[in-house]
Amino acid sequence: MLLLGDAGSGKTHAVEWCIDRLREVDPHLVVMRARGKFYRNDLECVRHLAMQVVRDSVAAPRLNASFDRGMEWFREVVGDSFKSATAVVVVLDRFECFCSRPRQTLLYNLFDLAQDVGVRLSIIGVSERLDVMGMLEKRIRSRFSMRRLHAYLPTDMDGLIKVLLSKFELPKDSGLKPAFLKELSKHLEAALRAKGPEWQVHIDCCRPPSWFLHQCLPLAATLGEAAAAGASSKAGAPPLKRPRLCTSEAASKYLPSQRPEDVRELLLSSICEEDHIVLIALWKIHKRKEMKSQGIKRFFNSANAQAAENSGTRLAKVLHEVKLLHEGGGYVASFVQDRYCGAFDRMLQMGLVRMGLVRSNEPGVCGLPTHAGSEATMLYRPCYSTVNEIYEMLVLDLEKASAGRAGQGWNPLRELPQAIQNWACRTRKG
Repeated sequence: MLLLGDAGSGKTHAVEWCIDRLREVDPHLVVMRARGKFYRNDLECVRHLAMQVVRDSVAAPRLNASFDRGMEWFREVVGDSFKSATAVVVVLDRFECFCSRPRQTLLYNLFDLAQDVGVRLSIIGVSERLDVMGMLEKRIRSRFSMRRLHAYLPTDMDGLIKVLLSKFELPKDSGLKPAFLKELSKHLEAALRAKGPEWQVHIDCCRPPSWFLHQCLPLAATLGEAAAAGASSKAGAPPLKRPRLCTSEAASKYLPSQRPEDVRELLLSSICEEDHIVLIALWKIHKRKEMKSQGIKRFFNSANAQAAENSGTRLAKVLHEVKLLHEGGGYVASFVQDRYCGAFDRMLQMGLVRMGLVRSNEPGVCGLPTHAGSEATMLYRPCYSTVNEIYEMLVLDLEKASAGRAGQGWNPLRELPQAIQNWACRTRKG
């Protein structure tokens, strides 16, 4: 099956939702994932797919082995998987990258394997290019009958509200009274519609629903603004200006707990893979400093004191740490500095990373000036993570799980590739 659509239109979400429903019916389902632009050749992709099942790098063919040898090993791995699993699903993200390979050898072999008798193998291609069908060779198109589905970004406020309500509405089996659920849904829809004039320009610019979803958080603030606007309009007063609600400090006053730690845990459950890698790199640097200070953990009572402790940490150092993961840590994705600079900027906006203070008369590194907003300032200004203690707990939980012991219920690091989990645990073990 091919799932086509613009970036942010919900393709990956739809695939993961279907996989979750399928796992409820078939707990032994095996899922393999590959992203097209992350591999130098087809053999790397085959190794990555198989290693998601066997976790055994000893039996894997060498990187300089032939593709036929790698595909033979992959067939053995899939064959062994069918002994314990009833079905296998292969998700190929950035499908157009696989089509650009010479002779499309990998796709040919995967589709040929799916035609074998007794094999229940489903291949799902996800792409942002609507013309990807024209990139397939005839011998590959003849191997299977392809179904194509299209996902679209919302083009009006009604379509956007349907998407957002599907994320915000509480389930009917939540234990709350139906009358309350109905009233909450009505107020949610009214609050979202009130943002129509403000959001229309962003809808016309094809913003993805995830962008609007972030603008609504925390949800209690969005409901409060709508209620205040309604009350002021009845009283004839001008509506209040909408405050910025993207930071953890602003979010904390609307959450029941009032604790910044709970706000940070809420934010950590919604960030992407690159964001986690940046925060793990900051934690790894922080952990090495603790180990160098003879294992004595120092406690600070202010943010300035913590910034002083992390004065040796710079964005340039974080980027170098992430680059080591890509080059020698077993992570098959290619290192793109701009992606991680963007992730660092997102963490700054969310309050999960903070920049240290720089004196106005202090020169930059190697004599570079420290003008506000300059690239040199961002790369070499002190920075630190506000969630180091949380990542210490999450990595400890990963070690417990790898040792066969019961772990905690919430750990977003378990969803990361195994290479990233190993990279984090090695630091803690020293």
